[in-house]
This record gives sequence, C-alpha cells and structure tokens, in this order.
Amino acid sequence: MDTATLPVVTLLSDDESEAQFTNDLAHVAAGVFFSRDMSSEPANVIYPQSFVDRAKAALKGLDNVTIKVLDENDIQRLGMGALWGVGKGSSRPPRLLIIEYMGGGDEAPIVLAGKGITFDTGGISIKSNTNMWRMKGDLGGAATVTGTMLAIARRGERVNAVGLAALAENMPSGTATRPGDVLRSMSGITIEVISTDAEGRLVLSDAVHYAQLNYKPSVLIDVATLTGSVGRALGDDYAGIFSRNDELVEQISAAAADAGESVWRLPLDDSHFEQIKSKFGDIINSGAGSPGASVGAAFIGSFVNEGQVWAHLDTAGVDYYEADRATAPMGYSGWGVRALDEYLRRYAAGE
Repeated sequence: MDTATLPVVTLLSDDESEAQFTNDLAHVAAGVFFSRDMSSEPANVIYPQSFVDRAKAALKGLDNVTIKVLDENDIQRLGMGALWGVGKGSSRPPRLLIIEYMGGGDEAPIVLAGKGITFDTGGISIKSNTNMWRMKGDLGGAATVTGTMLAIARRGERVNAVGLAALAENMPSGTATRPGDVLRSMSGITIEVISTDAEGRLVLSDAVHYAQLNYKPSVLIDVATLTGSVGRALGDDYAGIFSRNDELVEQISAAAADAGESVWRLPLDDSHFEQIKSKFGDIINSGAGSPGASVGAAFIGSFVNEGQVWAHLDTAGVDYYEADRATAPMGYSGWGVRALDEYLRRYAAGE
C-alpha cells in the first residue's frame, strides 16, 4: 500500500494529555502563546520596558541568542527622531529591542521588524473612546516577531535571524509630537507629521533603517497592525502583503497558506510613493488619500534601500478575532508566528 496516498485523519479528544505537541511544534505554540499574551495584557502591565523584560525572560538561556536594548538615550544619540517622536509624549520611554539568533553559518541574517505600540491613544490626534481599549494590542507586530524568534531559538533552527521590536507608547502630553511637526529620522529622511495617529510607520522607519545599516539582511520583513484600510479590503481572513519582490511574495504566501495564516498581495506602485511627498519635509505620514494600506506600505518602503529584498505585512485585520476559530480563540490571535516560522523553516532548508 502506498501510504502517501492515504488521507490525513485528525483525532479530537477532551483528554488534555492527548492534546500536547510531542515534536518541535511545541516551540511554535510557545511563540504563538507569547504573542497572544503580550497583546492581551493591559497597557499598565505591558509598556516598552516591561515588554523587554518579558522577552528577556522568555529567551533566557537559549543557545545562539544575544539580546540588545536601545533605551531613550541611545535612541536620541543615534538620531532616531521618528521612534523618539512617537514615544516622547509618554512617561514610559521608548525602546528598540534587538534579538539576534545566529543558528546558521556565515550567511547574512533575515531580519524581522515589528511595530510595538504598547498603547495607542492616537497621541495629540486622539482617537475616540469607542474600542480604544483594543489599542493595548497595537504591539502585535512586535509580539509576533518576538514570538517567532522564541520559536526558532527554542528548536535550534539552522538560520541566522534578527528580530527588532520598535516599542513606544503613543500618548498626548506637553512633550508629545504635534501635527505639523517635522521629524528627522535616523536615515536623514524628514517626515512631516500630518496625524500623530499614524505612528506605527514612524517607529518602523527607524527600525528598518537600523536593521539595514547594522545587519545587511538577506531578507527584511516588517510586521505591523498598520492600517484599518487593510481590514476593510481583506476582512479578517487575510493579512495584506506588499513588496517589490515577486519571489519573496510567492515564498511568504506559500509558507503562510500551509501554516494556516493566509496573506493576499495588495498593490505597491510608484504612484503610492508620489502620494506621500511633503511640502515641508521629504514625506508625510498621513493624509495622502486612498488606498490607505498601500500608502502606509510606501511610507515604510521609503526607508528600504534599493535592491533590498523586503516585504511588509499589514496584520491589522487579522490580529483580533470576534469569535473562536479552529486555531485561535476569540481575542488577540498572535497572527504571523506560524507563517513566519514556516517561512524560516523553508529558508533554512533551502526551499
């Protein structure tokens, strides 16, 4: 009998001992749980420094892992005016968490960069109170990146990877950035702030520049709960993927589909980069019109070097589920850990 032709049988049981993973998928599950837990915690518990502390505790003692943290002094010294511009309105200062996992050979690493807004009031451009409580989960990209790094480090994947979590709390105060301010990013690109509620792209702009400057990545992927537009376009079944590299889109899309976390490609054209040109700086961070998700991707893409293999994942539509699903309970989903883990498995295998 050819066992390859036999159907797959799934057994369900109410015996908890039968529901435990017995292979390296246990590490993927740990990464997913970490991501869900970080998004689910209230913002008085998880803020930039406590996020760092939780990540350090989870990764403590794992082989080939080095953790670095840039604090508010480092961020200002390095000229990360965009990250600092978002975080300086809070009494809890921003952080850039850097997780290096070097389990491969001498090859350039894959870098994952995540938006980590530990709470998003909108800043001076303050949001309405309706469902603002969900903004404790605006750190979903950073949580996904950290959960993925935890999964690959625990199982000892043969790959070099670096995870960056750009962490800030977006608050209104006397020290907060105002609409109309012009921020100078680490790259030197100046940003006219139209809305302080378009802050995720700001923190990622400095993170992706730092990544390219310090790691020369073979692949750069950023993950962010970036725009409401992506949810209106794709609902809660797909994350949006944007890239100028067709091969990378195909690789991530295939890995995500097999992991049960599907993505759908949305356009990223020259016109979207034209839309964000500024009269008073180089680019604007908001107010560029439709399509909002593509414009957000173009903003981040403005900080990606020509020739750099890069993709942007907008997970705003899939980070929270209103009802239980087969692989996720109601609430924050931890979306992306399984997809990125599968992509890294295939990359390590040379697929």
